[in-house]
Amino acid sequence: MKILVTLFIVCQFYLFKLLTVDPVERLDRNIEITRLTDNVYSMKSSFAGDGNLNCNHMLIFDNNDVVLVNTPVNDSLTEVMLNCLEKRFKKPVTKVIVSHFHEDSSGGLLETARRRIVSYGQDKTRKLLEPKGKKIDITFSDSLVLPLKTEIIELLYFGGGHSRDNIVVWLPKEKILFGGCMLKSLSAKDKGNTKDADMDSWANTVRKVKERFKDAKIVIPGHMESGDTSIFEHTINLVRIK
Repeated sequence: MKILVTLFIVCQFYLFKLLTVDPVERLDRNIEITRLTDNVYSMKSSFAGDGNLNCNHMLIFDNNDVVLVNTPVNDSLTEVMLNCLEKRFKKPVTKVIVSHFHEDSSGGLLETARRRIVSYGQDKTRKLLEPKGKKIDITFSDSLVLPLKTEIIELLYFGGGHSRDNIVVWLPKEKILFGGCMLKSLSAKDKGNTKDADMDSWANTVRKVKERFKDAKIVIPGHMESGDTSIFEHTINLVRIK
C-alpha cells in the first residue's frame, strides 16, 4: 500500500511539472520562443538560416513597450522575427538592446532603425558599429536603467570578455540575467569565437558578474542552453584553458 501511495505522489508531481512547463513555440523555421515569466520570454534564432537555432535573445513586455535583447544575425531574419512577434502578440517591438557589436547581436540594426525602434548599447558598441554604417541611438559607459512603466531593465558593463564591449542585461524583479556571448552554456566545451576577445580581462569580468548576480535564477548565455549561476564558474574555467 505504501508503495502504491508513493507511486501516486510521484506521478502527480511529474504530471504537475508537465502541465506547468511552457512549451517551446516555433514562430518560424528559424525562430522559437519560450515563456519564462508572465512578462519575459527567451528566444532562439538561426545564425545560418538553416533551421539550426543557436543564437539566444530575450523579450520583455511592459505595458506598451516590447523590448528585444539582441537582433538576429541579419536584417532579413530580423524582419521575419519582428513580423512574427507582432503577429503573435499584437504589439510591435519598441526597443532593442544590443549586447555587443557582433552580427549575432547587432545584425538587424538597419531593419530596427527602419522601423524606428529605439536601440540601446554601450559606448564602445556604437563606435565599433560606425564603420558598418549602423548606429546605436542611446548609449552608456558603465550602466543604464531603461525608463519603463513597471519593469526595471538594467544594462551593465563590467569589462572586456568575448568582446571588449560586451554587456549584460539584468531584470531584478524576475532575477533573470542575459549574459550574451560573454557567458558560455554549461554544454559548451570551448571558448568559441575569440577573434575580438579580451583574453586578459575575460575571466576577471565574469568574476565581477558572478559576484554581482549571486541571486540570479535564470542565466541566458549568447548561445546554446540557458542555466543557473553555475554558468559563471563554467565560463571562467573555459576561459582559463590555453
